Amino acid sequence: MDTGAAGGLSIGVLADRTGLTPAVLRTWENRFGFPAGERSPTGHRRFSEADVELVRQVLEVRESGVGLQVAIDAVRRRHERGAVDSVHAVLSREFPHLVVHRLGRRALLAASHAVEDEALARADRPLVLGTFQEGHKFARSRHRWDELARTASWAAVVAEFDEAHPADPSAHPARCQLPERSPLRREWTVVTVSASRAAVVSAWEVPGAPGGTPVYESVISTHRPAALAAARVLVDVARASGATPPASATAVLDEPSHGPATAAVDADRMWLRALARLDPPG
Repeated sequence: MDTGAAGGLSIGVLADRTGLTPAVLRTWENRFGFPAGERSPTGHRRFSEADVELVRQVLEVRESGVGLQVAIDAVRRRHERGAVDSVHAVLSREFPHLVVHRLGRRALLAASHAVEDEALARADRPLVLGTFQEGHKFARSRHRWDELARTASWAAVVAEFDEAHPADPSAHPARCQLPERSPLRREWTVVTVSASRAAVVSAWEVPGAPGGTPVYESVISTHRPAALAAARVLVDVARASGATPPASATAVLDEPSHGPATAAVDADRMWLRALARLDPPG
């Protein structure tokens, strides 16, 4: 078999590696310019390991029922975004109009719980994602996230897990280990995205004196494109740690950025939940 060791993979090898036939791949290339590959000096099309992964991703997206063109476009967008592992950095860069506040833990916890509670109350099978900095911090919220995972289309948390609180990317919710130098180890995030609603709470802990009160630079929003951008970062990080989100859960992330906005009444309901937690009646 031609492995293409000297100049990339042949279309036959690409077909074998992805479970397709050379004829199907040639049809994709002729109609959609995908997979692109490169021409060798002899004029033959050659492909890389990256092309193998891109074709596999297209097949995964198609499992959600979308058409081939939509699946290819979604994978191309994902590939063009590249690897990013900071939610707050993405929001700051792509949505500079979002207001940034410095908040304490109590206010941030109220906003996070409001987003989670609304996801549970509406039961519309959202994608639910979070960052917890360290595994023991997730352990304190484990009971909430177990219930979120039970009713979500998929749920995952990323953190610095350890032997006492081990990572398990196949669990529910998926517990995904962060790389040692990941900026997400200092971030606090809760994201929910469903067909009709989206919300994000994103913050990073401002360096302070040892033993001092933590302060977080925070963005809290129901702006759907911002929530989608945050969710894409966390899903990519979860995948890199070994998690396998179902295509049905991630299909919503590949929608155009002008998708349906979160209704004002839904946004109001979430923030009223947060206020009630900050100032409970009676």
